[in-house]
Amino acid sequence: MKKMLFLLALIGCNQPGNGWPDPVPGLPFEVATAEDSARTNSPFMRIHPMGQYPEMIHDIIERQPILKIEEWLSSPTPLADFGRILKPGQEMEMVAFGGGLTAGVMNGGITRESQQTNYTNLLAHQMGIKNFEMPLFDKEHFNGTGYYVYRNTESGYPQWDRVVNNTISLLPGDPSTMPEYLDKISNYGLPDGDAEWYVHGADCENCGLNKLFLSRVKRYIPQYPSQAFRKIREDVPYNFVVIEEFFDWWMRGIRMTGQIGVYNFNGSILNSGRITDYALNGILAARPKGVIFTIPRYQDLPYMEWYSRDKLIKRGWGLYISFNRNGIADQIIDASRPFCMIPSAKLHHLFENFSRGGEFRVNFEDFEVIDEDESFMSDPQQHYNGKIREYAAEKDLAVVDLFDLYQRIHQGGYKTDDGIEVDGTAYGNFFSSDGIYPTPFGQAIIANEVIKAINKHYGAKIPLIDIAGFVRTTGFEK
Repeated sequence: MKKMLFLLALIGCNQPGNGWPDPVPGLPFEVATAEDSARTNSPFMRIHPMGQYPEMIHDIIERQPILKIEEWLSSPTPLADFGRILKPGQEMEMVAFGGGLTAGVMNGGITRESQQTNYTNLLAHQMGIKNFEMPLFDKEHFNGTGYYVYRNTESGYPQWDRVVNNTISLLPGDPSTMPEYLDKISNYGLPDGDAEWYVHGADCENCGLNKLFLSRVKRYIPQYPSQAFRKIREDVPYNFVVIEEFFDWWMRGIRMTGQIGVYNFNGSILNSGRITDYALNGILAARPKGVIFTIPRYQDLPYMEWYSRDKLIKRGWGLYISFNRNGIADQIIDASRPFCMIPSAKLHHLFENFSRGGEFRVNFEDFEVIDEDESFMSDPQQHYNGKIREYAAEKDLAVVDLFDLYQRIHQGGYKTDDGIEVDGTAYGNFFSSDGIYPTPFGQAIIANEVIKAINKHYGAKIPLIDIAGFVRTTGFEK
């Protein structure tokens, strides 16, 4: 596949030739040692977007759960009115499908606490649903996959420590597997995944992390794709479904695609004119009511702000960034226009060694930079979110506008309904230390957005979470 070449320049610079140099770093770039690798050597390291870089992970530490989430979950709630969701005599049976947001990813991992504070679990509590079951890690292995916390750094650029105590052990074998979860499951979210992985099952390619988590629910892995979701419906005859299907897929494309074109993200709907997701049709075969999420902009995530164009412009007088297209750096574009850089150990090293007032020179691979045209073509609001809304109308689903929520938080000044200021920056109260997935506070806000969508679409009367009370009871601090 051809690689794309761009070159960015800011403030009067000469056109470089084919011999455009890599930057001369202020300090040597350190190659990870075996000892470094032990800090990230885990089958779950890919949950964190920077977990693959040992240089970015410093100490191995121990942490205990700190939130009193079970105390909050045991508190009574007003009786919910489900409007037109249920038929007379029906009992609510809710399930959830989605990616890391729905699975309970927080701080680059999944823990018992992050599962309990997941928006679907908070939603079930507010709806008064007693039969909603998260596939919780047991109390002994409360830190689940392990997770990452920010370190204090003089530069202000993020680095992490990894929490490793009381984590789960994998079963031996090739490949390794997770111990099977045998109790009832209501939440089928997968980190770095979506419901489509259930269709491919154990035969899915390039999905090692999700194959590992699928081994935990292997009774639901079908022999044939056409059987996907049938076993789930037999065991859990759900009549309400939460679908958060597209965000992780979108983020994988942003982080891994070289030359981004409009068909990379929107090809199926441009060809067919509608959502054609096989998994969605399987999930909705029994015609349940439910909610579906729009896709937020990746530019609204702290992950894309750790190393930003704006920071470079404020610090230096020249940006010379080349992009490999044919193995050489032979073009430049205007760096005064918006662009994004994918976070990596290499990018961290460049930023830390970029002296104030100097020139920033680097030759990136195509997938490491997203220019203005690629940003436009990968914007979910251009095509996909509209089709999600059309699909929701066709299937009688409520729409949770995550695009709008994240944009408002990113713009600043957003407050909860009870007046708490929401900080969507890297070290704020909404996003966790992975820069992509929310904190418990953020999860509670999303749960309220789901409730608002349900109440509006179905004429229901489900009480909102008292966010201030949630923070006070659980002891959440950021």
